[in-house]
Amino acid sequence: MADSVPDDHNSHGATSLDPNGAGANTNYFENMGNMDSLATAAHAQAAQQQASYSPHQATAQQAAHGMVDPLYYLNDPAQQQQQAQQQYYSQQGYVQGPGGGYPQGPTAEQWQQALSLGGNVNVEFQQLFNHMQQYNHTQQLMLQRGQQVNAGALEQQQGSLGQPTDMQRAHAQSQAIQAQKNHAQQQQQQQQQQAQARQQGNLGQVPDMAVQRAQAQWQALQIQKQAQQQEQQRQLQAQQLHAAQQAQQAQQAQQAQQQQQQQQQQQIQDQLLQQQLQQQHQPRPIITTRPRAIASGHGASAESSNLSSPLSNIETTTPMDLDSAPPSAKPLSTPTVRTVPDRTLIKGRADFRPKTAIPQDLTAEEYARQCVQAAIASRLPPYALHPNEYALLKDHINHLQVTTYIHIRNGILRLWQRNPLVSVTREEAAGCAKDYRFFDVAEVAYEVLVRGGYINFGCVEVPSTIPANLVNAKRRKTIVVIGAGMSGLGCARQLEGLFTQFGDRLPVGEGIPKVIVLEARGRLGGRIYSHPLKSQAGANLPEGKRATADLGAQVITGFDNGNPLGVLIRGQLALHYHSLKDNSSLYDSDGTLAPKDRDMLVEKLYNDILDRVSIFKQRAPQPRTVEGDRELVDTGKDPAGEGGDMISKVEGMAAGDMHPPTPVSSGQDNTFSASVDKLTGKPSTATGSSARIPAAEQVRKLGWELKPGTTGQETIILEPHGSDSRHPTLGKTMDSVLRQYQDIIDITPQDLRLINWHYANLEYANAANVDLLSLGHWDQDDGNDFSGAHAMLLGGYTQLPRGLWLSPRKLDLRTRHVVKKISYDPGKGVEGGARIQCENGETLAADKVVITVPLGVLKAETVTFEPPLPDWKSGAIERLGYGLLNKVILVYDVPFWDVENDMVGLLRDPLGDPFIQESYESNRGRFYMFWNCTKASGKPTLVALMAGDAATQTELESDDTLINEATAALSKMYSDKTVPLPTETIVTRWQKDPYSRGSYSFVGSEATADDYDIIAKPVGNSLYFAGEASCRAYPATVHGAYISGLQAASEIAESILGPIQVPSPLIPPKPKLQGSYSSLSGSKRKAEDSVIEKARELKSARLEVYEEQLKQELVKALGERPTKPGRSGANPFLLYQKDHWFICKAKCDEARRKATNNPEAKATRNEVRAALGQMWRDAPEDQKRPYLNETENNKRSNAASVTEFKKKLAEWDKAAAKFRKEWKEANPSVPSEDEALLARQAELEVGFFDH
Repeated sequence: MADSVPDDHNSHGATSLDPNGAGANTNYFENMGNMDSLATAAHAQAAQQQASYSPHQATAQQAAHGMVDPLYYLNDPAQQQQQAQQQYYSQQGYVQGPGGGYPQGPTAEQWQQALSLGGNVNVEFQQLFNHMQQYNHTQQLMLQRGQQVNAGALEQQQGSLGQPTDMQRAHAQSQAIQAQKNHAQQQQQQQQQQAQARQQGNLGQVPDMAVQRAQAQWQALQIQKQAQQQEQQRQLQAQQLHAAQQAQQAQQAQQAQQQQQQQQQQQIQDQLLQQQLQQQHQPRPIITTRPRAIASGHGASAESSNLSSPLSNIETTTPMDLDSAPPSAKPLSTPTVRTVPDRTLIKGRADFRPKTAIPQDLTAEEYARQCVQAAIASRLPPYALHPNEYALLKDHINHLQVTTYIHIRNGILRLWQRNPLVSVTREEAAGCAKDYRFFDVAEVAYEVLVRGGYINFGCVEVPSTIPANLVNAKRRKTIVVIGAGMSGLGCARQLEGLFTQFGDRLPVGEGIPKVIVLEARGRLGGRIYSHPLKSQAGANLPEGKRATADLGAQVITGFDNGNPLGVLIRGQLALHYHSLKDNSSLYDSDGTLAPKDRDMLVEKLYNDILDRVSIFKQRAPQPRTVEGDRELVDTGKDPAGEGGDMISKVEGMAAGDMHPPTPVSSGQDNTFSASVDKLTGKPSTATGSSARIPAAEQVRKLGWELKPGTTGQETIILEPHGSDSRHPTLGKTMDSVLRQYQDIIDITPQDLRLINWHYANLEYANAANVDLLSLGHWDQDDGNDFSGAHAMLLGGYTQLPRGLWLSPRKLDLRTRHVVKKISYDPGKGVEGGARIQCENGETLAADKVVITVPLGVLKAETVTFEPPLPDWKSGAIERLGYGLLNKVILVYDVPFWDVENDMVGLLRDPLGDPFIQESYESNRGRFYMFWNCTKASGKPTLVALMAGDAATQTELESDDTLINEATAALSKMYSDKTVPLPTETIVTRWQKDPYSRGSYSFVGSEATADDYDIIAKPVGNSLYFAGEASCRAYPATVHGAYISGLQAASEIAESILGPIQVPSPLIPPKPKLQGSYSSLSGSKRKAEDSVIEKARELKSARLEVYEEQLKQELVKALGERPTKPGRSGANPFLLYQKDHWFICKAKCDEARRKATNNPEAKATRNEVRAALGQMWRDAPEDQKRPYLNETENNKRSNAASVTEFKKKLAEWDKAAAKFRKEWKEANPSVPSEDEALLARQAELEVGFFDH
């Protein structure tokens, strides 16, 4: 629900520095060009509050000059990308090819870096090498299609055929100019020699006059002769240039004539095929797509065709029969093509080849494993359709074909995840299909993934389909995005990318829409703000980065299992980060370390309480979807056969036959299933399983001793509690359970302090007191957490939104535009429209408006809507909660704490009776956690969190009070050290910031999970909404805000481009051999006409749906079936090769250049491999030993992983068998009345029917 320092909440830094060092109540940011900020001092004057950015006593006399607007101080992403790319993506130097989207191979800087580092290269060899292969393969494909890979290659090819090229003409002109320069230089040298000779003569060295004259005459003759030769050469080159131009013009004319002939031939064949289809009574499909432009070798020209020949590898202008290839104008006796009306080929679609994007050196199982992992890394189910895919495809594919779609979709995702620096093209997507018949599937999957923001998103160049005549079109739509946080910038960047990739789908005559981002503050980032520290001296950060303090979002909560920030941060911007470790220590309120064993015991009790109250969860219904064949997906095999009816038809036939499923036990016997992530404060996997176990029995299992006099049969009465009985809350209900536990076990004041530390951590996760959280919906996003180590960005989180703004080119961002009114058309017409009025007097007209302002701003109604927002929208805004988290940031010259610990907890005393739970409520979140941010900020820095009621108290208290209290607490914790006053402090007060009004959202007592979806829902066809409070799956996070921006961009793109069009049929049947067609009149009666077959069909449909429902319930109860773990390197030579490839390649290249006298020569891959093998064989034992040892360790690790996998698999299969049996007993499959009637008729017809 929240990031560790919740990813999408932000903070205010407050300042009270006089520019002259006087420390007056002056707005510090006004001294930086009136820059608005998240600092509360930016609004201190209006609130009549003392500002709170304090140099404190140690630096009160230092001036604040030299600070710059944070909008400009961070590194340029292009420069960062050239630095170390981190270990995640090695191919950091890839650049875009001509036309966008094709890899040009590693940059020169990367090769140079890799070669210079030798065996310690920080480059993932296999990934980089795979991209070398991909690059070579792509170049070959493009050359085969006759497209222009790059100017140099094409011109060289043309030159080899005797055709003069632009490069040759330029070379000839260059030679002529160089000849003139050489002639002038020779004349100048001769004049200098003559001057020297004259000078020598004056000094008494007088040569013989006759000899001197002869030498002068000979030199003059040589110069004249050379000039004549150069003139003749220039004339010859001019003649060659003229001849080349004439030849090129003739060639272009010939090509134009050929294209015209091909178009005429295509029209004839279209007419013939239409006549044939009419004769065979085959109706044309009604689903169409918008025509697209074709890129040819000599510019873009629009062509259209009603033919698509998935069975031929030649151009579709020449339809082919299976058995013979020659083109013919006669009608084909056996049609082997299918019609897709109004569908145009994209970049020579007929030249696409299946399997070209599937590595040939991988086994099918390994390729399938990588595809499954790519789907998981993209937040998509690896074995099933996403609900959006299901809605799109249910009328176009059957259950058998789901597996085919998943194969292709996961393969496309694999291409993106392997290298997100290069966008995936349609051609590459088609290469993920294993058969020509599946090209339309690849086309649809590609468009689903691009529009949905699963590929080709972020800071990457994308392929353009914008027609040349529309690049500078005057008629274009305007889209205004309000807010330059992660959701706003992400939405704007995605919109530009989508319109570039689908520019050929825009309405006729319209140019690409204009996207404008308005931001109220004088900087970007919204609730992400990395405030630069006043003193940069001694900052320990990578070169080019500044020491900062993150006042808002701070922690990335894991890169794995689908976090799109992993692609942005690690795969594109190459930002440095520090991985956090949960190595925290808890200090008691008196400064002593809390006993570890007691801490663990109390944490188990807290988890049990949390798990028991989770029985009140209101679980959302699972969206309808369809799963493919897991075994085939895991083995990379396509299903055999054609399948049956479409999914929608099968489900329609079975509708009403199924009874509601009865929940059954998962077969798991967990003592308790709730656990807590201390880095985020979020519980995980709270299922309510503890509620089935009596309380007395449960606490004994946890290690607690019962009070004397208890029977051991005591249990907990679970009832919802809250200030309003109609809306029970989590906090009140947990307190009730805790009080009942106090009756059966001894809970000391120290135990209560420990428990309330966990309460405070939960309040930090939700930015609110637990008494405000809905009991049934507070953790509605449970199960959506990402995995992997949490991290902080070195130099500040602002680098991320800044990268989105800058790369690949700057967005139109307009700061200091405070929106005060939005007038819009509430209807749902196609056009829509709105007018946006700003406080600076500027008014903008827009066709679409994306509102990404924080929920707190919407609640405060500082933006007026005309007409007012509808009740369903305003009601959700009112019900959903918007919380508060504040920070006290302390900067020191020298750390007095253990800098290797990333976090330190502090227990807080109650403000009343230490045995009463309510006494701890108001004080438990006060300085309850100190983040050690030294590595991220670059200077010794502690960040104290103020959660729950303490966050609100921070808004009202002075800086001195807070800083002195923090210093006193740290002095107790580190009593053996001298704890000085900080040299620099920042206190955040987010609630006073008019542009945020708080930190991040939570589910209030009256709210439900549906309110997130309601806030995200557009109003009419003009207003769209994004932000963390509109992302149901990932609220209160940076990644949630970014994902919501991608979703809003997808909705706007659909409103302008239209929905995704699916050809019909999507997957054509396998072609039959010539002569195998029989006339309709001579065909036998269809099997479907038989009563038996109809009954079997109904039964098959019923059982298919029944089995699918069983699968879904099984996965819901037990989770996905364990997958086989990947294997670490078990070959020492491959490990050696990874470290020494570039060293060996450089030596082989040098040897090849010397052997061929060609400075551009390079060694082949086989030559490098052979040399590496010899290097390995000749290497001494001490050099081989590390690789041998690593191999042995990997083998042991692999064996342990396989053993563990087999154990988990056996347990899962056993539990699954039990679940299947129980579920089938509780939910028997009952035939419908129609099926039962047909079954009886079949029994009469045949005599029996196997029911």
